Amino acid sequence: MMNTYTISDSAEFTITYSFFDETHETELSMLINGINILAFERNDTVLTTRWNLDELAEWLRNFIDHMADDPYPVESDGEYASMKDISARDFDTDDEDEFDAYYDKLYEWNLRHRWHPASSGAILADVYFQLVGDNVEISWNNEDFGNDIHFQNQLGGARINKDIFYTTIDTFLKAYATHWLT
Repeated sequence: MMNTYTISDSAEFTITYSFFDETHETELSMLINGINILAFERNDTVLTTRWNLDELAEWLRNFIDHMADDPYPVESDGEYASMKDISARDFDTDDEDEFDAYYDKLYEWNLRHRWHPASSGAILADVYFQLVGDNVEISWNNEDFGNDIHFQNQLGGARINKDIFYTTIDTFLKAYATHWLT
């Protein structure tokens, strides 16, 4: 029998997860105000992320342990980082050095704030995390994911109290490490 665990210090931010020992997979839901931002439809079935999440857990641990003021690196329209990233991609110039420097800044910032590069092949919502004052901004952009997968939450964001965010993620990561990495 599979056990599902819920971590929540607040109705605004909750993690639920289950471990599948026979496959080293973890099923993960991240709920913001009761909505699972990782939920997607595939073949008329609603699912959530389920995969070996070792690399993602490592990325999350690094993010929460090194959260610092690190604003989006270029001037760009949008309420949340995911939206700013969309409009920032419209930049163009004939100056090759300026072009490279601009997109290098975006790439480096995204490595620190966007977990998708750490997905290891999982079907995973494209989520950005950014410390903004006393809150962690969580935003997502799943508009261009693919033909047979449709994320229920296409584009959006929310701000979660950083202490609630840290405690919830840290509790999950400790349970993950205890189960899989020891």
